Amino acid sequence: MGVTGFFILLLMLFVKVRLSMSAPNQRICDNRVLAKYIREANEEEKTLESCNVQCEFPEDITVPETKLNQAEWSKLHTPKKASEVWNGLTLLTEAVPKILGGILDSKLKQTVERSAVNMRNLITILKNHDLQTETQVPESDVKTVTIRNLKRFFSVYINFLRGKYKLLLNEVCKQYM
Repeated sequence: MGVTGFFILLLMLFVKVRLSMSAPNQRICDNRVLAKYIREANEEEKTLESCNVQCEFPEDITVPETKLNQAEWSKLHTPKKASEVWNGLTLLTEAVPKILGGILDSKLKQTVERSAVNMRNLITILKNHDLQTETQVPESDVKTVTIRNLKRFFSVYINFLRGKYKLLLNEVCKQYM
């Protein structure tokens, strides 16, 4: 291959990279994706069945309130719903380092770290639907609860995914169908 062929190859490579970098974000509307994250969180929660003192936190940790009134939720506009979901995910992700700081068992740490990776993936899904963090509401409007153990953390996380996150994602996906 001569110099000309080499430059053509480089040009083709740069054009392909530029096209893939400028491609729009892929919106994920397949319910099986969220079901996978919920299933994994359920499995992680089940690994905590024998967990006792080592699953207790030295301090209270604030997480989102997961109680949901369907009638009130359906009256909210999508940006308000997105704001509640973002705030909830923010609280959950901010709780992870606090939780990890109090856990000595390596298996428990891995469980929490896996859930943190999944939370980042869930955040990416929201961003791909153009539900950006700028929609957050003031902290005074955020409904929260405090927890003191890892079992309760996973319970809140699972309920959050099954409730507000899933309802928001389903609503946004209906717009694209």
